[in-house]
Amino acid sequence: MEQIKTLCASFYAMLYFKKNEEEITVADRTFGWVQEAYILRNLKNVVSVFVPESPVNRILRTDKIPRLIAEKDGRDIFIKELEEENIRIPYTHLKGKGTPAGFTRSNAPCSGIIQAVLPGQRKEYQSDWPADSFLRWAVSVGFLDYDRGEDVCSLSELGRQYADAKEGSEEEANVLMTAFLSYPPVCRVLSLLAEEEHLTKFEIGARLGFLGEAGFTSIPQYMILEGLLEAKTKEERTKLLQDTEGTSDKYVRTICSWLIQMGFISKVPKEVTGRRGNRVSSAVIPQSYKLTLKGRTVLKHTTGVSRFARIPKRVMWDMLATKAADREYLRNRRTHIIKYLEGGYRSPLQIQEYLNSRGIKEETETILDDLQSFVRIGLQVKKNGDTYRVMDEIKGLKLPDEGRSGIPVKSEVSVYKDYLRTHMTHVDHKYLILVDLGFDGSSDRDYEIKTAELLTSELMFKGARLGDTRKPDVCVYYGDHGLIIDNKAYGKGYSLPIKQADEMYRYIEENKERKDLLNPNRWWKIFDESVTRFSFAFISGSFTGGFKDRINLISARSGIHGAAINSVNLLLLAEELKAGRLGYEECFRLFESNGEISFPFSLPSGDFC
Repeated sequence: MEQIKTLCASFYAMLYFKKNEEEITVADRTFGWVQEAYILRNLKNVVSVFVPESPVNRILRTDKIPRLIAEKDGRDIFIKELEEENIRIPYTHLKGKGTPAGFTRSNAPCSGIIQAVLPGQRKEYQSDWPADSFLRWAVSVGFLDYDRGEDVCSLSELGRQYADAKEGSEEEANVLMTAFLSYPPVCRVLSLLAEEEHLTKFEIGARLGFLGEAGFTSIPQYMILEGLLEAKTKEERTKLLQDTEGTSDKYVRTICSWLIQMGFISKVPKEVTGRRGNRVSSAVIPQSYKLTLKGRTVLKHTTGVSRFARIPKRVMWDMLATKAADREYLRNRRTHIIKYLEGGYRSPLQIQEYLNSRGIKEETETILDDLQSFVRIGLQVKKNGDTYRVMDEIKGLKLPDEGRSGIPVKSEVSVYKDYLRTHMTHVDHKYLILVDLGFDGSSDRDYEIKTAELLTSELMFKGARLGDTRKPDVCVYYGDHGLIIDNKAYGKGYSLPIKQADEMYRYIEENKERKDLLNPNRWWKIFDESVTRFSFAFISGSFTGGFKDRINLISARSGIHGAAINSVNLLLLAEELKAGRLGYEECFRLFESNGEISFPFSLPSGDFC
């Protein structure tokens, strides 16, 4: 067990080492998921770059690139590429080089063709991030073709139709409709709005993307409601709504901006309610949406009902996993499943046997989560008895050349999650994301939010995520016992440095004294007056070094006992609690052990890295 934990921590330390822009590889492309690219006119300009002698192409060659891009950054090469009769341009030439040393994103020089196409707010061009977003948008909806082997983009036939169509014409509208309805996440958003009529971006975001997987986070709406109720000014409420969102929430906001421009949905503020103490409170979330009559009509093209022809779905290998440690492995597994299910109805056991014939060993619980996730990304998966079939015609999905980098392998983290899937029969599998987040050194906020959600929404604890300056990350209680929690998303294994140990000791003392002089924010008010017994906890992906010594030190100084628990054991504990095999009193006794809480479990033998 200790050996696997050490291997896992080392694996993540290597994985999350920050890459320079120039080191991004083909495998790092994430086509299929788009953020921060909104305006259709800019999309059309990006596509028109690839049409020889189009107005956009011409002004780039004769004016913008000569003025905005230096020779050392590729000026002359870019002009030559744009003069070709059949334009095929390397992705890096389109996107740009990123931010050179000595510059910020706001003043970095223009170094990519698409940067020069997109107008900035204070300058004539955009940075590489928006350029990349618009490129992913154009590739994801099928306007540009992408050659993975050469890492180049070219114009598709649909893209040529879009570029040639007169702006505002019926032809342009039809091409855009075909493109957007071929994009599964658009269909997912539309279908959710068709089912439930009026939804906020958080309600949609919670149901978009792969289940329990890094890269698809959503802020629980009840936390947004609590924040809106606590905000004292309109400015605070506006800032909360603008700045607080998960990755999936951002995807929803981006997709909805397209659909509003198409007239498929409308933006209609929604009043949401929730219980706060003994009373019901409400607040308005402006980023909420409804389906229009036009949207309800075009949605029929996704199912092929009546006289409406079903539009094939464009699914790229890249969209089948984004941030997960072993995303190439996950993409391959999911590609095999989708292709197998295009051929007819199959049971999970048949899928398992098929994957095994392809050298992929999986539990049926993992397969069932993938099937649920296919629906969550916008595919039509039909169940007949205990069999499943993908009803869509799938375009663009193919495995990359495995010979270029060897066959992708499953990480220890996925092995942990596979084990948990077979044991989590009461706890929602969306919380498997805690395993990913616990090792991601850049996801502290998401880790805290998901931990609080698990304890308060899935289980019966009361409390919340605090996670602000001079506050613990999470505080929960049940009956007369309270728990002060420090979450640490850490790629190398968390050793509990003395600084963090001192911080926990300070929280314990503040909670004892409860004086404004010690901390005017009075975070301890989160606990009910009936809570009289307290303990503390550290939660991380894994622990290393002398963390037990620091726990004992905190306990000796404060007179309060505590414990450490990793993400895997936290989920096993949650399962024991929800199944009723563990009582809450016994649960709190575990957090008074001054050691690491662990449940006996065994992983399958074999090499995974």
